[in-house]
Amino acid sequence: MLKKHALLGIFVGSVISSAALAEENFLERTTPLAKADTMTLCLEYGGLTQEDERNAYKKELDLRSQLSVKDHKLVDQHQVENSMTRCGMYMALGKPIAEQSRQIRPMTFKTVHIYPEHYYVSQSGMIVETLERKAGTLPPELIPTAPKIVPPPVEPK
Repeated sequence: MLKKHALLGIFVGSVISSAALAEENFLERTTPLAKADTMTLCLEYGGLTQEDERNAYKKELDLRSQLSVKDHKLVDQHQVENSMTRCGMYMALGKPIAEQSRQIRPMTFKTVHIYPEHYYVSQSGMIVETLERKAGTLPPELIPTAPKIVPPPVEPK
């Protein structure tokens, strides 16, 4: 019994010391990328031409836990799919023509991003819907309007 407690204490102590060391290393980073704003890094990525710069940006964004597996697969192909991060979308396509956001619940924001060929809807930083942009159609509504007369939930027999 005592051995279990001693091992648990050693394990917890090593976890705490490794977390403190990781935080110390993170705070000591002095590169320009380490000091840059996260969204700035995402938006600037599309304009980079050198492969080593692109890899440095990806490495920095990975350190900040901003990229998903899908982002790594599709960013350099300039493609966006559902379940990518908003950062990945910015990296693949650049800055959108326009964006509109709305808070739908506490700490949950829904945003419509307008690009030349598609509308992308993100919620809490993840792409959740992709719609083709057609002439004469409006972007998706952030809050759907309820009809004046709501039909019954079950159709009568």
